Amino acid sequence: MPTEFTIEKIAKKDLPEIRTLALNNGGNQRLTESFIENWYLNNPSNSASLCKVVGQDGNIEGYATTNNFNFTIEGKSTLVAMPQNVLTSLKVRGKGLFNKLYFKTETDNLTENKVECFLTFTNKLSTPIFLNKFFYERGKCPDVVFTSFNFLDFFSSYQFTRLSSVDDILFYPRFEYDNSMQKDLAYFKWRYKLYTDQDLHIIAVKEKDDIIGYAFLKVVKKYGIKCLLLMDIISQNENTFSATVEACFSYSAKHGFIGTVMFDAAFTIKKRIARVKLKNRLNFLVKGQSPNATKHLSQLNFNFFFGDLDIV
Repeated sequence: MPTEFTIEKIAKKDLPEIRTLALNNGGNQRLTESFIENWYLNNPSNSASLCKVVGQDGNIEGYATTNNFNFTIEGKSTLVAMPQNVLTSLKVRGKGLFNKLYFKTETDNLTENKVECFLTFTNKLSTPIFLNKFFYERGKCPDVVFTSFNFLDFFSSYQFTRLSSVDDILFYPRFEYDNSMQKDLAYFKWRYKLYTDQDLHIIAVKEKDDIIGYAFLKVVKKYGIKCLLLMDIISQNENTFSATVEACFSYSAKHGFIGTVMFDAAFTIKKRIARVKLKNRLNFLVKGQSPNATKHLSQLNFNFFFGDLDIV
């Protein structure tokens, strides 16, 4: 690394400068100070890696981050690092700092945080770098499914109550599929803390007056038309988990949305006519602690929700 630069850990006092750096250099526009603090520093897993490049003048010229989460992978609890934001300023690009920043976070995660593997969703620009320079492989990208409403949804027997906050949830624990992120109430309170009522619908789903599950649905607009993005589900067994997912289609129709967007996953739902499956819409990459471990990860089917991503 050029001697005029050092790599250091990001401190809370750096957040305003990180925000400015992102805005001025084509970075993630959502990296506000409150978002960075909540997303990385308040994550209930208490595990993350945040590094910065500092010039001799004391200015921050780049950053790399991972946020870390507990997954269940092939039946084993596994701490996973998810690289999410890597950027260098226009001033220092071409000096090899981007690579050094990333590998510093990887080393810190392996040695200090004791993560066991890396999973990430990358954008068009960073994907070739992760594949060719950081030695990731493409994983089995979950299909994105759009389900449009139909008139039968208006006659569904499901009942709904919209909640004002996660604190109104009445039961736990949550049924979880293999190869998915582990989540508890502390996770949900953290994950959805910064959303407004206009952005997010938290609903309790009832069947015959009994609550069978909860759904987190984000309002998104595509081509000027509003639909709901399925962010997360809480339910206590596999049958009610699937039923809660199905209930989201009815909720979407009854509340004036054109349809529901979700990741395809292990849960079973009834066949629907107006359902479109979109393949390879996102770049999902994986890396283990050895080439063989990376290859094995690339062959697994992961169960994701959109709430597992930092970009929505």
